[in-house]
Amino acid sequence: MKAQSRNQEKRVESIEDGGVVMTAEIMEKAEVLAAAIAKSVELQNLRSTEEAMMADEQAQQIIADFQNEQQRVYELQAQGQELTDEVQQAIDAMEAKVEGYPPIAAYLQAQEQFTKMLDTINGVLAQAIANDPNGGGCSCDTGCSGCGGSCS
Repeated sequence: MKAQSRNQEKRVESIEDGGVVMTAEIMEKAEVLAAAIAKSVELQNLRSTEEAMMADEQAQQIIADFQNEQQRVYELQAQGQELTDEVQQAIDAMEAKVEGYPPIAAYLQAQEQFTKMLDTINGVLAQAIANDPNGGGCSCDTGCSGCGGSCS
């Protein structure tokens, strides 16, 4: 009877957000996770490299040029035109310029690390929800991209 009473208390403490009902415990854990992510080195690095990239005029010009090239390619493809070797070479050169410019490269690296962290967290959540016998670890059946492992 006490277990039912405690369960009912948790329901009373439920939080309704956009039609989704969650227990207070789940919301508290989500807030703890969110706070940990907000304090993570990965996010701090992402923010600092983004700030440096945004403050760099040459980086902004390279990004603008790259976006213009992307728009040109999109328009060609929308018209059903094949990409010529010349256009493909221009794309490759722009990608190399973007990836080779240190402030942009640092930002892209930080973004990749932050995304890997989020993928790992999502993998842990997905496996816990699926009652994975690996206890939240990675397996080749579910893929290793979330944990950084490699399946062979």
